[in-house]
Amino acid sequence: MTSEGINNWPCFSPDGKRITFSSTRHRNYEIYVMNADGSNIRRLTDSPLQDIRPRLSPDGKRIVFTRHRNKHYEIYVMDADGTNVRRLTDHPERDDYPAWHPDGDRIAFVGERAGSHDVYLMKVHE
Repeated sequence: MTSEGINNWPCFSPDGKRITFSSTRHRNYEIYVMNADGSNIRRLTDSPLQDIRPRLSPDGKRIVFTRHRNKHYEIYVMDADGTNVRRLTDHPERDDYPAWHPDGDRIAFVGERAGSHDVYLMKVHE
């Protein structure tokens, strides 16, 4: 796949048929999904904020990602079709780099608190 803009943070779906990624093809970073062969590219987010580091859940039904603006980072989750966007963290310091636990019910992420970076684990409620 080639396009204008910057394309980053690819992630295969569990079945290997789709890839999620972030791209600046529409100015700021948004989340996209495409078939693994590069066809059928669809934009999933349309936010004035930057949506980065998407990761598909183990069952392929949800995407966790970081939303960023002005040095403020929070963790969000949405359905794999881009609907039902929900913020999971709300902290004045940085929450970033989300990763699904294999059970699909928890997410690990890096949280910055008082200048220290630690790994946190949180339960994701439906």
